[in-house]
Amino acid sequence: MRLRFASTPASLSGAMIEGLGHLLFPAVCALCRKPLEKDEDAICTECFAEFSPFPGAAAGGEALIRTVCSHFGQTALPAGAWGLYPYRSAGRLHEAMHALKYGGLFPLGTLFGRRLGELIRQDDHQGTIEAIVPVPLHPLKRIERSYNQAEMIADGIAGVLGLPVSTQCLERRVHTASQTGLGLKERRENMTGAFRPGRRSCTGRVLLVDDVLTTGATMVAAAEALKESGAGEVLFAVVALTAKE
Repeated sequence: MRLRFASTPASLSGAMIEGLGHLLFPAVCALCRKPLEKDEDAICTECFAEFSPFPGAAAGGEALIRTVCSHFGQTALPAGAWGLYPYRSAGRLHEAMHALKYGGLFPLGTLFGRRLGELIRQDDHQGTIEAIVPVPLHPLKRIERSYNQAEMIADGIAGVLGLPVSTQCLERRVHTASQTGLGLKERRENMTGAFRPGRRSCTGRVLLVDDVLTTGATMVAAAEALKESGAGEVLFAVVALTAKE
């Protein structure tokens, strides 16, 4: 006797497979480990709510510019700036940034990048941006970590704005120590000569991207090298800006 099975519609079959996959490998929040809802990606809504974004689309960029100006003066100011969140050394955002940078959760970079891209797209004064440039890692650091978190963020921004990401117009020439815990003087010295123009020239208005900005030493040094590479103007975009405790 031949057994006969009722056929399953393709849409239902796909839903069944998706449901089975969720049971076997449930998607959970990277921070609190609670199961994610269908419209959530990597981080749940409750954890995102704890990040406390800057009030208003322009507030993060204005805070970034004030920080850079206070440490490096008017001549170091970017042509434009955007930032999503104030950053403190505790809390959910700190956990997320640490997981992105050191925990191997590089998809968080793309997630943050998309949110940053949406913020930039809301700005009527963004102007024409030719390319997005992530702050590069030294090759040895790139091998150690296997990815550059700034590139992941840049990819997320690019997906929203429809712009190319360039990783060949800026190089990190010095394997610098971590900036964490350093004062302004040490940060400046740490970044002296850290970057140089890459193999390809970079022209027009360029968006320079990193994960966290504290004094601006890294991005100011990188922007100087980009201008040596031919960039007319450099704009800054970061996920988080270190807040004064």
